[in-house]
Amino acid sequence: MDFFERQHKAKKKTGYLVFLFFLAIIFVTFLNQLILGSILAFSRGPKGEPDFSTLYDPVIIFWVFLGTLGVIGLASVFRSFQLKEGGSAIATMMGGQLVNMATTHPDERKLMNVVEEMAIASSVPMPEVFVMRGEEAINAFAAGFTPDDAVIGVTAGCIRQLSRDELQGVIPHEFSHILNQDMRLNLKLVAVVFGLIVLTMIGRIMMEIGFESSRYRRRDSEGGGTLAIGIAGLGILAAGGLGVFMGNLIKSAVSRQREYLADSSAVQFTRNPEGLSGALKKIGALSLGSRLGSPRADEASHMFFGNGLRESWFNLTSTHPPLLERIQLIEPSFDGDFTEVKLTGLETEFDSSPETEGAQAQQAGIPIPGVGDALGRTGIPVMGLAAASDASVRVQSVKSVADSIGNPTPEHVDFAVALLRSLPETVRAAAHDTHDACALMFALLLDDMNDAIKDRQLEHVEEFFGEHMVSATARLQGPVMELDPRAKLPVADLAVGALKQLSPDQYESFIHVMDALAAADEQLDLFEFSLSKLVVRHLEPRFTDVPKKVAQVYSLKRVGSECSMLISSLACAAGEDEETIREAYEAGAAQLTSATEIRQVPAKECGLDQLDGALDKLSDVAPNLKRHLIEAAAATVSADGFLQIEEAELLRAISDSLDCPMPPLAIALDAAA
Repeated sequence: MDFFERQHKAKKKTGYLVFLFFLAIIFVTFLNQLILGSILAFSRGPKGEPDFSTLYDPVIIFWVFLGTLGVIGLASVFRSFQLKEGGSAIATMMGGQLVNMATTHPDERKLMNVVEEMAIASSVPMPEVFVMRGEEAINAFAAGFTPDDAVIGVTAGCIRQLSRDELQGVIPHEFSHILNQDMRLNLKLVAVVFGLIVLTMIGRIMMEIGFESSRYRRRDSEGGGTLAIGIAGLGILAAGGLGVFMGNLIKSAVSRQREYLADSSAVQFTRNPEGLSGALKKIGALSLGSRLGSPRADEASHMFFGNGLRESWFNLTSTHPPLLERIQLIEPSFDGDFTEVKLTGLETEFDSSPETEGAQAQQAGIPIPGVGDALGRTGIPVMGLAAASDASVRVQSVKSVADSIGNPTPEHVDFAVALLRSLPETVRAAAHDTHDACALMFALLLDDMNDAIKDRQLEHVEEFFGEHMVSATARLQGPVMELDPRAKLPVADLAVGALKQLSPDQYESFIHVMDALAAADEQLDLFEFSLSKLVVRHLEPRFTDVPKKVAQVYSLKRVGSECSMLISSLACAAGEDEETIREAYEAGAAQLTSATEIRQVPAKECGLDQLDGALDKLSDVAPNLKRHLIEAAAATVSADGFLQIEEAELLRAISDSLDCPMPPLAIALDAAA
């Protein structure tokens, strides 16, 4: 099952779950009507002769249904509002503390290195990382509405007890939840179940008030009324509790299946089953296991790597498959004996510092695994590649491009490891600091051919950020110019985490300067477009009230004009003259002929700005249709059978705009060849 099919199934599953929860809520409402109607029947009728007409009185039914649905709905909306910040809201709710990207703490540095590697390998923007310092159990989670607001959370026990290899099993597991669109569903489950919990809380309050009051007012004429309130509260508590139970059954069934998928994906990503099985074994060996101490653990239990609650006697309510079963699916020979598993206790495994890694890479001239062959060159050093911009990737199948989306491989992880080690320390450190991350983005856009244009660009920087930013930008330009072109967009992805810490005013200035630098030479090239598109897209949800989109277009025929603009604009970007532009357009159009009718837009009417507008609309297309768009885009820019590096990065930016994270393309194409 590929990325698009997984996305399609996830959307269908969401609709199915909504239906199941709707049935559960209707059932709870019916029970409330039965309970309250019965109470009124005995209280209204003559002594000993209850009036059961209350059970089908339309006025009573209306108000009971309205009240029940109102309580559940308002509580769910309230919780959804609390979680509108996405993953960071969940992390804060669970007691997580944000890890500084520039941390030098050995355990935190080890964790951040692994997260950075997976972010580059999967082309997911660097997520914020939280540590639950008060939790000594081994556990982790991914949360958010989209990859743009995703966070990774780990317990203190997780980074203290697990080796680097074991973290390389856990973190890809969490990234698979990001790629498989599990996070949005998980947040919806939190909100709906909370609505049912609030109903039980109201029932408990009514019960306590009613029974307590009736105790002191037994001889009063009003004593029966307060007792009725208590009985009604007991009934609502029972109905709400049953609703919570049903909700947890649904939540747990979904969660268990997604955990199986995440485990298999993690093994696929890393080809290191021992890392994941080792982490699971340590959970079994640790006295706390994966059990969380947070009072909010019940709400978010389905989001975690391991079962965050006490083992349930009723397996159907467990949010995770049995631990032994998960291990044996990865390592069939394991006999379930956890006594042989060694825990690290307070010992920490010091991961090599960024300084050491960078120095080793520069001395050794480490090539990026797989990329040298894909580019038709052997042993190309990552640093100082003078002719890299002229290199190209042979494309044998546009299907292979789409197949790579959402499916990072061990080769992609190797690519990420080598790339991170190749980065100059000044560049990697800049990506971890908010101020220098801005300077790094500006340095990527500086003109290195025309000093007059460069001076104008630096004037824009000084106008909005002052001399210190100018100095930092100028300082970083040299190392940036030496970067392999294939490293530039991954560096931008790394910097996104630090850029999220900008204030709203700083963000506005940052975006203004980015636009000014790109426009300084009065032409927008492919790299400038790709960089701006990626950075703005990943930062915008953080600083603007952009509504979180859901698929609204289920036929490409509804967006035929946007499809025409997509293919035509890409053809103009890839072609050098009228003939090559026409050939590029025809190659892309051929991929869409069965889905929609398109026309070639004249070159003077299309360009990168028009492409940007078309992509905004095409992002609303249903997941199962996006494959057609990406295959058409790939066919267009590779009509001559090759992809230049800038064309490959443009294709990645387009894929990202469609919510389809594309791993480093050269690796994917090399594997397909």
